[in-house]
Amino acid sequence: MTKSGNASRMHKSVKEFRDSGLSQKEFAASHGLTTGKLHYWVSKTARPERSAAPKKDFVAISVTPEHEDRNIVIRLKSGVEIEIPV
Repeated sequence: MTKSGNASRMHKSVKEFRDSGLSQKEFAASHGLTTGKLHYWVSKTARPERSAAPKKDFVAISVTPEHEDRNIVIRLKSGVEIEIPV
């Protein structure tokens, strides 16, 4: 079984567990799972999912006509400066 297939199956099992009213031990035994595996997935699904989309570290800027003869200077924390003529 693929990683995504296993994850999908376990997410479904965790949902069923939460709806069942059973203890983790009872649910795991009745569904052929180890208590440890069920506990792992219950705790994993309780955490907020990380977004698959990358965090946006860039900000869009626009240059107005009155600023066309200037440069944009980007100063990084490391001390590096990037100067962009506009």
